[in-house]
Amino acid sequence: MGRTLRQFTCRDDLWDRVEALAQRRGMTPDDVIQAALVQLFSRRNDAPSPTAPTPAAVPAVRPTPAAAAVRTAPAPQRAPLPAPTPAARPAAPPGRLPPPSSRAPTPAAAPVAMSRPLYLYFEGQVYEVNQDQFVIGRGSKYSDLPIKDANISRRHCAIVRRNGQYYIKDLESTNGVEFNGQRVDNHLIQEGTVYRLCDHELRFSFIPPS
Repeated sequence: MGRTLRQFTCRDDLWDRVEALAQRRGMTPDDVIQAALVQLFSRRNDAPSPTAPTPAAVPAVRPTPAAAAVRTAPAPQRAPLPAPTPAARPAAPPGRLPPPSSRAPTPAAAPVAMSRPLYLYFEGQVYEVNQDQFVIGRGSKYSDLPIKDANISRRHCAIVRRNGQYYIKDLESTNGVEFNGQRVDNHLIQEGTVYRLCDHELRFSFIPPS
């Protein structure tokens, strides 16, 4: 069967899950989406008819006169026992510390793991990306990394940090971001990943430059 290129709008969190599943299974995001659509429509075709047979009515059982005459005597209720009064602790003598408490100390909350910085290599220069958004574009006023090229949009793409990981996001540029010859968006950056912006190459690494 033939394939036609389609475009659709997807939430960022859903697309992240599609890319993560594709990486785990060694597939492309397009194959994951196509497999999900095929499975969805096959389930709809095999679904049973919504009409289910109505179960037969169960006749009500009427109690016999003998059973109706028997009454269960209510169980006697017991008054609740008074709660024991805790014994008061003797006051510590002046000049001495109070005895240690038997309660276990409350463990301190574990510190939130900080994401490691990302290093961007571009035309012999190294840029450290250690922020939630790092913009790349033509205009120096709107970009953290300006590229003087008419084919580069004013705000071409951005390096976005989410949950300790970095993604490259296309900011609706004209010529887009390419990875291995294909245009990508919201693509997870890994060690040694190389992207192309028109005639320019962006290489990423988590290893600090020596």
